[in-house]
Amino acid sequence: MLKSFLIFALAVGTWNLKWFPSGRAEHRASPRVEAANISDAAEIVRGGLKGKGRILFLQELRDPLTCSNLVVAVGDTNLQVAVATAYRDFRDNRLQWQQLAIVTDLPVLETEWKYAKKANGMFVPRGYAYALLDGGKEGRIACFCVHLKSNYGANKPETKAANVAKRTAMMRQVLEAAKKVSADKILIAGDFNADRFRRSFKDERIFPLLLEKGFSDAWEGLPLSARGTHPGNTRYPDSTIDYVFFRGFDGCKGQTLAPAHPVSDHRLAVMEF
Repeated sequence: MLKSFLIFALAVGTWNLKWFPSGRAEHRASPRVEAANISDAAEIVRGGLKGKGRILFLQELRDPLTCSNLVVAVGDTNLQVAVATAYRDFRDNRLQWQQLAIVTDLPVLETEWKYAKKANGMFVPRGYAYALLDGGKEGRIACFCVHLKSNYGANKPETKAANVAKRTAMMRQVLEAAKKVSADKILIAGDFNADRFRRSFKDERIFPLLLEKGFSDAWEGLPLSARGTHPGNTRYPDSTIDYVFFRGFDGCKGQTLAPAHPVSDHRLAVMEF
């Protein structure tokens, strides 16, 4: 059994679940395997996201039903799916296998999800999921869940530059949407597919953009041992590619990483506010 983490006033988690629930790109696993993956992920969520006042940003879900099944498996009737995307492939209109969702036990005031817009004629994948939540004494909390362009296949400088441009374009669109919301606090969280702390990502613009707009990084000041959201291997060290950026809060009071688990190649990260 997992050890329960701290109980706090507001728990904000983000987790990329790796082609959930099959664990395989564009392929279904057997019902038995998928049910086991949902059960394992639910146990990790139960152990990591405690207390009253919880917001969970999820990425790489196969479809909205998968998210609902995960919430049911968690077994907490206070949790609900605030919003889940249903992106479709522009070529054949099939439902894509990397959807986003926001799960919470806070009252939901409004939601929407958007496709990313083209930027300078360049296709930008996915988009964002948005939910405005009633945080009680914390006020209205605007939440944006993102999964920015990956670095897969970025072996050439021009491909790497294009991926950086796509991540930047998506973040600009999220920040533009954030300007229009009526909220006391804002959270932008998810898989950024870039490591703010590694020199190999020095050309990234997403982090300077967020800081310029008054957002703070919940990982600020922590060593790699405390923020390795993407476990390394014998060739690569741990990296920090999953983030919670916040504005309007007094600060982040604590950070916790769930143990690595085969259900995903990312660790669940939970921030205390």
